[in-house]
Amino acid sequence: MKNLLIPFFALLFISSVSAQSSFNIGSFKVKKIDFRLGYETDMVDDLDAHYFVDQMPEGEIGRFSTLDLSPSNLNGGICENPSIELGFTLLHAKLPNVEWRNSFAFKANRRDAVNYFLPENDFYLNFSSRHNEYTLESSLMYTLPVFKFFNLYGGVGTQLGLVPTNELCYYAYGSSIADEDTRTSIDQFNNTAAVVSTNSFDHHGNCEDTGAQLNQRVFLQGGVGLLFFQKIEVGVDMKYGYGYRLDIGADAVGTKHVATSLSLRYILNN
Repeated sequence: MKNLLIPFFALLFISSVSAQSSFNIGSFKVKKIDFRLGYETDMVDDLDAHYFVDQMPEGEIGRFSTLDLSPSNLNGGICENPSIELGFTLLHAKLPNVEWRNSFAFKANRRDAVNYFLPENDFYLNFSSRHNEYTLESSLMYTLPVFKFFNLYGGVGTQLGLVPTNELCYYAYGSSIADEDTRTSIDQFNNTAAVVSTNSFDHHGNCEDTGAQLNQRVFLQGGVGLLFFQKIEVGVDMKYGYGYRLDIGADAVGTKHVATSLSLRYILNN
């Protein structure tokens, strides 16, 4: 329900300024009110179990010390999230074909995850983290008009994002086939001496609050815009760039940023 309120207030804001002929910020004129819905990946470099384990309390790290978390046992990983953005576009009289776009983005329920399978004992392990990110973005875009109803865009930009709290979880389960090594591995992971019966499953999971994160990214951006009645612009934007993610109490890691968004821009009067 809360995610639906953001588009509602965005439309309300656009409606409230539609009667205003122009806004100025210093020597810049506010030309457009922007609203975007996007989907992006922000993949951690060499994402594996160590990225998650390094953020855990010391009491939890010992669970993973005897497991073979080598790349050969890694099934795959994801770093993805949707985003909602609201912002404005500035123009300067001396640079009529350059747009300065600024926006605030809410990235809800971003997920990072990896999955492992240890074939020697039918042991499965999943690490994941979920959080919300609040991001400020700024970009400079060159505009190339095509006819009177179509624009091409290209430029560079940067983001600075804050994650107030990050929840990190792991979940493990294994098949207790009639093999003593398998039973031992599962029992050690669960810190229990319980005997596991043949053909059953044993599992364990836990979640921890690992604190705040800071994200910074720089990117190249391109896009297209289709104009309607010289008042509404509907477009597609694409970004590709790199950055870093800093988890408080852990080392910073590099990231690769890829994003696509649909945009709706209301063009103010001159």
